[in-house]
Amino acid sequence: MNEPSASTSSSALPREPEPRAGLGARLLSRVFFRAAEVAENRAMGGGMHLITLQGPALRDVRWNAGDKLQLRIGPGLLTRTYTPIDWDAARGHTRILAHALAIGPGSEWVRRASPGQAVGLLGPRRSLALADRDPRYGLLLGDETAIGLAAAWRPARAIFETCNPAAIQPLLDTLDLPATALAAHIDGLHRDAMVQAATARLGPRSQLVLAGRAHTVQHLLRALRHEGVPASQILTKAYWSDGKTGLD
Repeated sequence: MNEPSASTSSSALPREPEPRAGLGARLLSRVFFRAAEVAENRAMGGGMHLITLQGPALRDVRWNAGDKLQLRIGPGLLTRTYTPIDWDAARGHTRILAHALAIGPGSEWVRRASPGQAVGLLGPRRSLALADRDPRYGLLLGDETAIGLAAAWRPARAIFETCNPAAIQPLLDTLDLPATALAAHIDGLHRDAMVQAATARLGPRSQLVLAGRAHTVQHLLRALRHEGVPASQILTKAYWSDGKTGLD
């Protein structure tokens, strides 16, 4: 998912680029994008929306937890990337957990998407290789943008940094995730708590996934490697970076 996390203050929210249309882009989108429509847009609190997409083109599709899906949310090739939390290949349904905290077309689309609205989809394609990572031994550390990944992979434990734990924790409970919303602090001390919680649960079969804000992912990776966690037990994925609209 490529929206910024809730730790970004409303006065400093990044502005996403304005959409641009072009004949070539329109032709490419018709060739490469699957046609779908919004079936439901459910506001979940904390700026998060659970959006169901459907369509015949979504049937008989192979999907794995950790795959990414690009949505064409405006003219031409204006897209945003999300992590499907599930995929019903028989019915042609998939669901994404999307953020609506930035200022720009991505968040506007999330807020305004309504049943029957057409949308083009590119994917699913591999983003994180989780197929051979047993979620029973999984631990995911990240922020709100990684909640969809946790809902797809279903790790044994997850910890999310957020500036609004009171709103995010009920969402985690609704999704039936064994997860904790941890209050983010400007000094970053909460990340030390995330590392301590991770190392306390580590075992020889543990699988760690670090996802979300690039700065946090880098900090956690350095700290965990310093604690002696083998690189083979860690996967990383930066979904967004400060000052940027998103990282694919």
